[in-house]
Amino acid sequence: MKFPADPNLVRFSANRPVTLFVLILFGALFFIPGIGTVHLFDWDEANFAEASREMLETGNYSQVTINYQPFYEKPPFYFWLQTLSMRAFGMSEFGARLVDAITGIATLVIVYLIGSSILTPLFGFLWALAFFGSFMPHLFFKSGIIDPVFNLLIFLGLWFIIKALPAKPDKRRVLTLALSGLFIGLATLAKGPVAFLIICLTMLVYWVTVRFRPILRRAEIAAFLLTFTAVCSVFFGIETISHGPAFILNFIAYQVRLFTTGDAGQGRPFYFHFLVILFGCFPASFFAILPFLRRHGPGRLQNEKFNLVTRFMFILFWVVLILFSIVKTKTVLYSSLAWFPVTYLAAMGLRTIILDGRPLGKPLRFCLSAFALLLSLCFTIFPIAVINSRWIAPLIPDRFAVACLTNPVRWTGFEFLLGIGYGLAAGASMYLFAKSRPAAAVLGLFGSSALCVLVFSAIFTGKIEQYCQGGPVAFYQEYATGNCYVRSLFKSYTDLFYGRTKRYADPRSRDRQWLLHGPIDHPAYFVCRVTEAPGYDRDTSLHLSKIKEEYGFTYYRRAVDTTIVGR
Repeated sequence: MKFPADPNLVRFSANRPVTLFVLILFGALFFIPGIGTVHLFDWDEANFAEASREMLETGNYSQVTINYQPFYEKPPFYFWLQTLSMRAFGMSEFGARLVDAITGIATLVIVYLIGSSILTPLFGFLWALAFFGSFMPHLFFKSGIIDPVFNLLIFLGLWFIIKALPAKPDKRRVLTLALSGLFIGLATLAKGPVAFLIICLTMLVYWVTVRFRPILRRAEIAAFLLTFTAVCSVFFGIETISHGPAFILNFIAYQVRLFTTGDAGQGRPFYFHFLVILFGCFPASFFAILPFLRRHGPGRLQNEKFNLVTRFMFILFWVVLILFSIVKTKTVLYSSLAWFPVTYLAAMGLRTIILDGRPLGKPLRFCLSAFALLLSLCFTIFPIAVINSRWIAPLIPDRFAVACLTNPVRWTGFEFLLGIGYGLAAGASMYLFAKSRPAAAVLGLFGSSALCVLVFSAIFTGKIEQYCQGGPVAFYQEYATGNCYVRSLFKSYTDLFYGRTKRYADPRSRDRQWLLHGPIDHPAYFVCRVTEAPGYDRDTSLHLSKIKEEYGFTYYRRAVDTTIVGR
């Protein structure tokens, strides 16, 4: 049974000034509040913020450093953006995360405008809504990591290629390809050459689908490559001229290691990213299944631009998932570029439901209901379980995790209401689908998911952070202004950022072993996990004095040994 489209939603989305205002307003209200209230998480957030902090401290914007030593894993573009934010708002969590919040707002605006240009304003709005109301995309716009910026730049680079293909071969098309090279160059400066690789693979697959007919002229390819090279040379060229090929060689070695080994213990099964997209991008990912089905599939519209973009979104989706499933190092972040095609395909599915009047279907409605119920149960049970950690402690084999749960983090006891509230909202949306009111159901489902992420960030994130690293961060901050050294004895960047590692400190202090064994000139303070503490306790040669042991961490002090300082 078909049902008519909601005329109010169609009219609203067609009023571009109003729709843009609403997207910007809701993006600002949901992405920005609270981003400065929780400490930066290890590793990525603290790592990137520390690189930006050191840029500001040294005034050296041409090199990326961590602990004031060359950092070969990332180019500097994202850190340039972060330093601008930190210069305006301080070396703080807010300053570190604001870049991604603004990127989130820009993403909503951009996908709305592009969606409106290739099909209808309603489609553009649904695309933006799918981004706004899906769990992981929404949550990551409240973080301080590179990937939201990186992904948007790659998408814009691909968009300008797509935009150029149907146009007549002229100077304007050459300029469009040059713009694509600009954005792919910036993406490369943000994270690395994988941006160029993804574009090349996407275009290669597209070339195969059109049976190897010429798609770009030499002058257009040259315009792309020249712009791309010029942008990349802003850093890679100047860095090589100024400091030799060390960065290039080490950076390439790092990229190869990511592709060929499970770096940092992050090797996971081949299907890892498929699960991340399906469950992490809920509810958009479930609606994105519809275009793969015949009755909801692409190709029914007599719109060449829309069909071309749709083909590219399918290609980009598979390129990203297959490429990063092959790569040995697998993290949640790596497949995040797929959020663009996933939300695009979700918008296609939502459009067929809202505008074409095709029913949702019982199988999909059951899957949506089941997963929403599962999420509701998780949000309900999680705070109850943590508050009563003694119930679950015997089930946790990790002694460190059990010790962290002893931290007396303050809970009100009402946090479980988030799960119940989300379950009721999702259930109401499913009811509206069943009653043939798809527009209200879609707005309710995606809106309640966005609200759930907002409330979760406000209520849960800070408490989770306290369990994970609250004690060490407070310890680093306590000694940050003192005439001393403070370091972690496990891999961390929070000790550098919150300990405010000194630029002019003894260069030997960059070496943890020197701090443990060497002739230190100031007291040194250390943090280690309780599971590693016995080894340090037994090693009497270290001369460490235990300060305290609490909530999963052990704290030590090493005094200055006047008998070896002068050695």
